[in-house]
Amino acid sequence: METAYAQALWKMVEGGMTPAKAVHALRDTLKAHGREQLMPRIARAFARIAQREAKRTDVVLTVAREKDERRAHKEIKDALSRMGVETKALKTQVDDTLIGGWRLEGKETLVDASYKNQLIELYNRVTA
Repeated sequence: METAYAQALWKMVEGGMTPAKAVHALRDTLKAHGREQLMPRIARAFARIAQREAKRTDVVLTVAREKDERRAHKEIKDALSRMGVETKALKTQVDDTLIGGWRLEGKETLVDASYKNQLIELYNRVTA
């Protein structure tokens, strides 16, 4: 039930209503029906929806080290243009498990140029 309320809240905000006004309207509706205790569960469901939407729409560049970021930006220009994303909208994060290189993921696309991926592929070919 809380998921339905969270989805309705998401649609109200996407429709142009301010988040504060949408939350107040939802709270008033829940209070009128005696379901105000659902608010914490609705908030958690809303957070899950927001996280899922962020994964679907955000584009994230993951680099192994901060010094790899400049080179990665040069190499991903073609991929970004195919995805229809500007460099300004790109989020960057550091993941030291990549060993080296970079990963670009978002909008249902993954471009993996990390050393970790290459080493795993090499290991799979050798052991197969």
